[in-house]
Amino acid sequence: MEKGWEKVFESRDALAAEFIKSMLFENEIPAVMINKTDSSLGILIPGKAEVYVHEENISAAKKLIDENENNL
Repeated sequence: MEKGWEKVFESRDALAAEFIKSMLFENEIPAVMINKTDSSLGILIPGKAEVYVHEENISAAKKLIDENENNL
């Protein structure tokens, strides 16, 4: 991850992370999701999905996430 980006959300549920990323984009907060699920051996090994925002957007992102945690 490039310098200046911080993790604001992580889950074993990639759909929840995708929901968070989309919600942040809808509120004009650029975000990226990194899915750490491994399927290199032909089998799915559960991992974490993480959402990152630029450090200047951390407080706004965390506020939105907290307000919408019941929707996950």
